[in-house]
Amino acid sequence: MSILRRWLSADYRAARTAEAAGNAEAAAQHYALAGDFEAAVRMHLARAARAGDRVAEIAALRDALHWAGDDPALKKLASSALGRALLAKATSEGVATARDHDKVREAAALLLAGGEHRDAGQALEQLADFQGAAQAYSGGGLVEQMESALAQDEQHNHSDHQAREEFADYELHLRLGRRDDARAALERCLELAPSRDRRRLLDDLLARLITAGKVELRPRGGGVGIVASAGPLIGLGRDALCDLPLRAGGVSRRHAEIELAESPRFAVRDAGSRNGTLIGGLPIAGTVPLADHGVLELGEDCRIEFAVGGEPPTLALTVQNGIDRGRTLVAARPGERIDLTPHGLACDLIFADGRPWLGRAAGTFRIGDGVIAHGRAQLLAGDVVVIDGTEIDVVA
Repeated sequence: MSILRRWLSADYRAARTAEAAGNAEAAAQHYALAGDFEAAVRMHLARAARAGDRVAEIAALRDALHWAGDDPALKKLASSALGRALLAKATSEGVATARDHDKVREAAALLLAGGEHRDAGQALEQLADFQGAAQAYSGGGLVEQMESALAQDEQHNHSDHQAREEFADYELHLRLGRRDDARAALERCLELAPSRDRRRLLDDLLARLITAGKVELRPRGGGVGIVASAGPLIGLGRDALCDLPLRAGGVSRRHAEIELAESPRFAVRDAGSRNGTLIGGLPIAGTVPLADHGVLELGEDCRIEFAVGGEPPTLALTVQNGIDRGRTLVAARPGERIDLTPHGLACDLIFADGRPWLGRAAGTFRIGDGVIAHGRAQLLAGDVVVIDGTEIDVVA
C-alpha cells in the first residue's frame, strides 16, 4: 500500500490513531478495512499477547490467521502462534477424549504450517501417533527424533497387537465362565494399552467378583432363593450381613453361629442372643454338634430344620415358619460339591478360594448370552443363569 493511499484512507488514519491509543482490536479492524493486512495481523498478535486468558488469546490468534490470507510469511507467523496456544490449552486441560485428540491434531497441523516441526512431532507423540510424529520430524530434518519416533511406532504396534490378543482372551474366558482368567487377561491388556473403556470393564468385573465363600441363587417368578456357603462360620440372625438373614421379631441381630470344621463337621452355638437357641426344645450351652436331622429354634419365633447327609457331608438349613418360610441354606467345606438338586435346582456348586463354580451332572446351562456346554462356570454377582428354561439370579 503506497504512502499516499495510506494517508488518504480514513480507515488507515483511524487505525494509526487506535494503535497509538493502545486499542489493538479497533486498530486491526481499520487496518484490514484499509487493506493493510500485515498491520492487521500484527495488531491481532498484539491482542493475543495482551489477552487476559487463553480463550481470548486463541480468539485473537484465529483472527490473525484469518487476515494473514495466503501471504506465506504472515500465515506461517500466525499458524505458529495459534498452534502453540492451542497445544498449551489442550495439554493443561488433559488429553483423554477423542475431542481432546482432535484439538491436539489441529495444534500439530498449525505448528507444521508454522514451521515448528519439533513441537508438532512432540504433540503427535502425545497421541501415540508416532508415524505422524516421524513425518513431522522428517519435514524439519530432525533425523534423530524421526528415528526415535519410528522405533516407538514399532513398539506401539507390537504392544497394540498383544493387547488385542489379550482382549480376545478376555472375551473367550468370559464366555466360558472363567471369570478370574478373564480378569487376568484384561489386566494384561490394560498394561499393554491403557483404555478408559477397558478400565471400566475391569472395574465392573472386579466389583462383581464373589470371593467370600457365599452366594444366593434366586429363581425368577416367585421361587424361594437358596444360599450356598463354604465359609468356616455361618451366621444366623436379623442382620442382613448374616449368611442366613431372618426376618422374625424374636431373633437377635446375630442370633446363632454354625462352625464348619474337621470334627465335628458341623456344630452350632448361641451367639449371645436375647431369647436363646434351642435343639429339640432344649436351650443349648456351648457348642453342640449337628448330625442327622432335627430342628433349631431361634427364640420362640423361628424354627429351622437341619439335615446333615451325603458324602462328603453337607448341611441343609430350611426355615419352617414366618416370612422366610422355605428359605434354604446349604453348606459344605471349600472344594466340596454342594448338590442343589434336592432343593429344586438341577445343578451343584463348588467353592474355590471363595469363588462359586456352578456345574451340572447332565445337560447344559446358560449364563447371560453365552452357552456353557460342559464343565463349570465361575459365577459373578448379577449373573442370570438359565437352567432348563428357569432363569436364576445370582446374588452375592
